[in-house]
Amino acid sequence: MVKCLEGIEPRRVLEIFSDLCSIPHGSKNEKAISDHIRDFCVERGLKTYQDEVNNLIIKKPATPGYEKLPVVILQAHLDMVCEKNASSPHDFSRDPIRVMRDGDRIYADGTTLGADDATGVAFAMCVLESKDIPHPALEVVLTVDEEAGMGGIKALDFNRLSGHIIINLDCSDEGIVVGCSGVAEAQITLPMKSQPLNEAWTRKVIKIRGLKGGHSGLDIAKERGNANLLMARIIADLKKTCDVRICGFDGGEHTNAIVRECDAAIAFEECWSEDMAQKLDEWRIALRKELKASDPGVSLILEDNPLPAKAFSNADTERILDTLLLLSSGVVTMSMEVSGLPETSGNIGSVTTTDQGIVVKVLYRSGLDSKKRFLLDRCARVARLVGGKYSINSNSPEWEYKADSRLASLIKRLFTATYGVELVVEVSHGGNECGMFFRNISDADIVCTGTRIIGAHTPEESVDVSAIQKEWNMLCLTLEHMKEY
Repeated sequence: MVKCLEGIEPRRVLEIFSDLCSIPHGSKNEKAISDHIRDFCVERGLKTYQDEVNNLIIKKPATPGYEKLPVVILQAHLDMVCEKNASSPHDFSRDPIRVMRDGDRIYADGTTLGADDATGVAFAMCVLESKDIPHPALEVVLTVDEEAGMGGIKALDFNRLSGHIIINLDCSDEGIVVGCSGVAEAQITLPMKSQPLNEAWTRKVIKIRGLKGGHSGLDIAKERGNANLLMARIIADLKKTCDVRICGFDGGEHTNAIVRECDAAIAFEECWSEDMAQKLDEWRIALRKELKASDPGVSLILEDNPLPAKAFSNADTERILDTLLLLSSGVVTMSMEVSGLPETSGNIGSVTTTDQGIVVKVLYRSGLDSKKRFLLDRCARVARLVGGKYSINSNSPEWEYKADSRLASLIKRLFTATYGVELVVEVSHGGNECGMFFRNISDADIVCTGTRIIGAHTPEESVDVSAIQKEWNMLCLTLEHMKEY
């Protein structure tokens, strides 16, 4: 256990959380953490199934007096979003997360913490290990790849489950969630080759830094700047002044995170240097005005480009800009039923330069499948217009709100009786695995709960000890009071 978490309650939850942080477990790299938890459960005599993609299903019998109650499914995901500051040397493939604490706040050193969803996994493991928490028969489902397309839950064998009451432990909000958006990731690949430049061309790199970023579902309505879109706007404006060519364009790694940083290598003739400098000064002023409320720390940096003297043609540069400026990014529509809830959104979450050209990945979210399909169709048409290759990398269903949820009613009653205030109940614009449970279990009664996480999907991610204490207490109370379900 890391020293900064010693002596804090719930002690065992934080011990397990600390252990999980020591095992690299980014999306697509979950085998080690899956094996660790499998061994943890087998050592405790629990029936444990690990599938080919490293999902886990663990079953624990009911405690005495709870044998006749319906089976409860506890569910969390094993992977984390791997985001770090540009200055951080952290290697997510091998380095443990460096957990820090400042009073009530737990965070990491320059990287995401992974509390999304290691706190949920730690809760589930504690319940599995416990001998003094009353509960019905349990089926604990721990999935891989939730953050990068929900590949784990899509591969899950639902025939191995008998429960229809599902407590999802992946909530990053305050309160509980009773419905969420469907999510799809689309990709446009622009085949193109860079060409040699002559000595008359100056090469520079424009860098956008200082944006807050955030969760592309939970934070999208905060109107935070997307570095990819801002960079495309800047270069498009520069092209009105002179013949600017893109040499490389790279921003973002994960489509479920609003892009904080972007680097664009550009080339232009030396005679335009003063005009370029003036234009960028104008953009610095414009960005500070546009983003003064959402991203006051934004900065625009111009540096020399040490890379070989090559650039994309003018036509290919325009294709890149057309793609980025025509795709939907940010809030597309707000819900007309739930005040303040985005209904449909897009996030240009990743732009990468490869040997074959430019790869653009965008994440679409909507509480309405028809709206999500519309954005996917629009993306496909943009790809056709710019001569790109279009594909859908992942597509997950929405989870429809059920006003008659007995599980939600039970949790609300327990919360009010314990804390003397009303529990916040929300429908989320974030996507989660509940949509797949909703689709595969016809009579599913689902509630998404878990620890409130601040700055999810960014290096500013943190969780409060007090929030862990409250949510752990509520989970234990909910299981104990399932006799009232």
